[in-house]
Amino acid sequence: MRTNLAPTSLQAIEQSFAKLTSPPAPLSLDGCCIGFGMPERAIPLDELRVMLLKRRTSWHAVDAVWTELVRRAQDEGEPWVTAAIGMMMPALKKVAGDVARDFRGDIADFDSNIVEGFLYALKTVDPRTPRVYSRLRSMAQRYGMDARLDADRDRAQSTEYDDSLSTRYRPSVEGHPDLVLARAVRDHGLTDDEAGLIVRACLEGEGTSSLAEERGVSPYQFRRQLARAEARLKVFLSGSVPLPVA
Repeated sequence: MRTNLAPTSLQAIEQSFAKLTSPPAPLSLDGCCIGFGMPERAIPLDELRVMLLKRRTSWHAVDAVWTELVRRAQDEGEPWVTAAIGMMMPALKKVAGDVARDFRGDIADFDSNIVEGFLYALKTVDPRTPRVYSRLRSMAQRYGMDARLDADRDRAQSTEYDDSLSTRYRPSVEGHPDLVLARAVRDHGLTDDEAGLIVRACLEGEGTSSLAEERGVSPYQFRRQLARAEARLKVFLSGSVPLPVA
């Protein structure tokens, strides 16, 4: 349980985001500039955040929104930095929940590390990079998982291994699946991208079609990429020589 009752970084940022998007002048993006079927009007960011979570919103629209958010955060700073973190908040909360699962200590540092990872990516990523949303989310997750690994190491604590992954891979491996993937990336058994594929397709249950569209490949090509990532993870867990990256 968390021993500090002060708001965590994520809670404080969500409060700031709520203020930025409150009437009478909510921070907005112009749907005409975004395109890809978005409403042709100024869209308050809290409303836009909900739109991006809907399955019918294409990944082209998601990429266009995040390209603009990253560009503004890099060129103009605040309030767009806070706005970008607020827009990513649903994903960051999911990452935070995964990182803190089964942890019996203070989780406030995990939130701070997740935000730090996101901010590092926000500062350094090229806004024109395809799938910029995924790159931002992946870096936040990596920082959070690194913090969890450090905390577990300090406490000499192992977390319960999730049955959904242990039945697919090696039952004798200890740790939450996200932590196992973080170790695989750290020890060069997987790339960040491969770990992200496994998390989103196998653990979070995202659909093949939407993930393939986001990556700009066919569903068949995506399934081959996922199979390759899973094969490399199995090799890592078996202790064999890692397969080369495709």
